[in-house]
Amino acid sequence: MISGAMQSSEPRPKRPIAVTIVAVVAAAGGLLSLFGGASRLAGMGAGPVELAYIVIIFGVLGLALGAGFYTGASWAWMAGIIIYIISIGLGIAEILYGGNVGLIGGIIRTIAGIVIPVYLTRPGSKSSFGKGASSPSK
Repeated sequence: MISGAMQSSEPRPKRPIAVTIVAVVAAAGGLLSLFGGASRLAGMGAGPVELAYIVIIFGVLGLALGAGFYTGASWAWMAGIIIYIISIGLGIAEILYGGNVGLIGGIIRTIAGIVIPVYLTRPGSKSSFGKGASSPSK
């Protein structure tokens, strides 16, 4: 009823500095992915063209996640966990098939795919996205 609307209008806690860092990392990773994928498509890199298209898609997702993390959008929390966990597989593919640039990018992507979801599930970061024990479970 009205009490549900009142709960959702309560201000969220201040964004932790680590969430800001994750937002910057996501956006920077998105830009680097776009650059890396485009470089491969332009013939300046090694690896399968299909992998370049997937990297470009993850680049766009990284930019969107960066914006969502920075603004504390509630959708960004779950999307970030899902996308970064899936990106572990992409990181491994980059390590195996992406040449020298893919090797470095794949290592970074794999580490981020592990560290960021773990961080996002911590209580402090969850609450900055409106998730947690005190928020309604909708």
